[in-house]
Amino acid sequence: MKRIFLSLAGFVALFGLIAAPVQSTALAAPVIRTLGQPEAETFVGTILKDGDNYVLSDAATKSKYILDDAKKASVFEGKTVKVTGTLDKARNLIHVDTIQDIV
Repeated sequence: MKRIFLSLAGFVALFGLIAAPVQSTALAAPVIRTLGQPEAETFVGTILKDGDNYVLSDAATKSKYILDDAKKASVFEGKTVKVTGTLDKARNLIHVDTIQDIV
């Protein structure tokens, strides 16, 4: 009887050690990130023409960001918008993904 109990306890312990890693890896969602590629951010402000460039002027922070897509930006000149893109801090430039009008 003692031998059966010890065998059963050993089996349960062994099964618990093997099953735990399988469950934890099966539930984990893979995260794919490319090094050097920043995540998109959202910026809110007014699009203004500044020389040859269009800029997003943020009155709250008193900041201006150059927009890299003049074609997309020109449609929203003078309007308050939400711009989604990545910020190049060194050049104070937003690489535009999308621009949405805020009503």
